[in-house]
Amino acid sequence: MKKGFVFIETIVTVVILCAALIYLYSSYSNIINNEEERVYYDDTAYIYRTYYIREFLLNKSTIEKVKNTAFNNIYVNQLSHEYEGLFTGDIDKTNFGSIFSYYNVSHIYLISQKMINECDGPGIDTDEICINSYEFLSYNTRNYVKSLNTTTHDYLLVVEYAEKIDDDGSITSCVWGTDTNCHSYFSSLGV
Repeated sequence: MKKGFVFIETIVTVVILCAALIYLYSSYSNIINNEEERVYYDDTAYIYRTYYIREFLLNKSTIEKVKNTAFNNIYVNQLSHEYEGLFTGDIDKTNFGSIFSYYNVSHIYLISQKMINECDGPGIDTDEICINSYEFLSYNTRNYVKSLNTTTHDYLLVVEYAEKIDDDGSITSCVWGTDTNCHSYFSSLGV
């Protein structure tokens, strides 16, 4: 009689411990996934870099003209120093090109808030503007844009940084598909 009770008690204890361990494991996995996303999305250092890029564009470029004329049948425009009509002077164009290398910028996108509002949810598979806009973005950038929320700004400046840590511990720019240990980091600010 005693042995049967001890056996049942042991089984109940093992079941309770297993349930607790499964709960801890799933909680821990969620925390790790959220932390990994936090590291690659909107990290404080990249928000500061994006702020300086945004200020440069607001003060030195014709970004208001781009916002008013460049969004025909697409919600995304990729900006670079080669973007036609973004800068009126060669010095600002050259300085913007230097920002890319100094901050390890891979891509800069100007995204309409309409993309965040209208290209998420059922029915986007048939919306031509949404399809064209998402095809314009890389896989990692698509995932970042899908994580964004509605803001009070009509446009968002989304910056993708591509960096790797070299053997000597220095952080350098990298190219996806060419360099090993290359990571993309994303940040966005309203424009």
